[in-house]
Amino acid sequence: MKKFIIIAALFILLTGFMAPGYALPDAQSHAIQALLDDACRVSGVPGMSISVQTGSETYFFSSGYADRKNGLPASENTLYELASVSKAFTGAGILLLEARGLLSMTDPIQKYLPWFVPQYRGEPVDRQSLTLNNFLHHTSGLTNSRHSQYIPRGDTPDMLRKTIENLMNAELSFSPGAQYSYGTVNYDVLGLVIEIVSGQSYDDFMTEQVFQPLGLNRTYVYKEDAAATGQLAQGYRTSFFMTTPYNAPDYAGNKPAGYIISCTKDMARWMGIQMGLVRDIPEIFHTVVDQSHRGDFSVPGVNGMYYAAGWLVNTGQTIMEHAGGNPNFATKAVIFPAEQTAICLLSNGANTNIDLVNSVKEILDGNPARSYSISGNQLLDIVLSCATIICCLLAVLFFILGLRKKKAHIRQPMRKKRRQTSIIWLGVTVAVCMIPILIGYNWTIILVWQTYAALAVLISLALLSACVTWFVHVR
Repeated sequence: MKKFIIIAALFILLTGFMAPGYALPDAQSHAIQALLDDACRVSGVPGMSISVQTGSETYFFSSGYADRKNGLPASENTLYELASVSKAFTGAGILLLEARGLLSMTDPIQKYLPWFVPQYRGEPVDRQSLTLNNFLHHTSGLTNSRHSQYIPRGDTPDMLRKTIENLMNAELSFSPGAQYSYGTVNYDVLGLVIEIVSGQSYDDFMTEQVFQPLGLNRTYVYKEDAAATGQLAQGYRTSFFMTTPYNAPDYAGNKPAGYIISCTKDMARWMGIQMGLVRDIPEIFHTVVDQSHRGDFSVPGVNGMYYAAGWLVNTGQTIMEHAGGNPNFATKAVIFPAEQTAICLLSNGANTNIDLVNSVKEILDGNPARSYSISGNQLLDIVLSCATIICCLLAVLFFILGLRKKKAHIRQPMRKKRRQTSIIWLGVTVAVCMIPILIGYNWTIILVWQTYAALAVLISLALLSACVTWFVHVR
């Protein structure tokens, strides 16, 4: 009996040595944690969480706070808005309906939304040319630059339908199927189709037909359910170098595209499902997942990437990724299928540089000396804040100089050059006011999604213009 135990122990020991090892070395773990701590410090974002999968092993890293005021630390259970990373779930949902034979992705949209008749060059599009696939792959002609402003505010149950009704006669940016151009509202259209075909609300369908069967028990569509766990992160935004809590307006009609809520623990399982590492799921989902990775290669990609079903993929499918940004959250998920490696970053501030995941991958590849770089959002706030301060100081300077000139009774004729100076400054102010209109947005949207310094710099520039005009005209 003793011999048998010894032989069995040796067998287990030897097979353990022969099994592939995926344990993360301490040096790499420390480097990832240090990078995450540095990211929170430099960006000012209160909390960040990362999941790292290497083979069959999963590691979680967090830094900072889910809620700074209440001292709630960030962890793998902290719930964050996924922003556009939500699209992969909606893509899986509608492909599930196709796998069940309830629809086909080649069906024209009019089969489900007969009242939805967008225009192209002033004419209704061909009813057969605009298919569900066009919305899945962002080839419909609905784009962020022209159609995001149609998303209404509100959190009532009918907001999804109201969102699509706002788009029912929208002018498309290009003919359906002609090119790929990202537009978040495409997935809102798919969300409404899910409701019509399933007979359930989008929220209930995703919870009962997708999340629960896949064992994603910490993933939510209803914000109230997420808040009830006590793990929902407070969102933050940065303006004038200060990061403060920010409760963004509700856009319930944009849930299928950007407002699913989850944590890195569930996201690790979700990405494990994508890589085929998680097998305890209904068989039909294996087909759905495989289908969701197929990019549309019939149109040119962007930077070598093509859109699948909520995932950007390259031609060899060696990389799958998606990033997301809401007014007060930033996310990114990256999968390397051939390497059986996946990284997910969730944070509760829009200032996060989501390319942080690339640095984590480099650490995994053996390059531990990585540093965090500020994001474009943070740089924009710095530039606009500094510009605001400079414009205000100059405005005060010109106002004081004007007062001194008036007090000294310095009389100067109104020359042509002085008139031109005034007109130029006034013209600059008007031009700045017109920028949102020229790029297809309005100030309401910009103030929700961008730093308040964007408005402040406009006001300070107008003030400077007025003070320069005052200085020039004082006689």
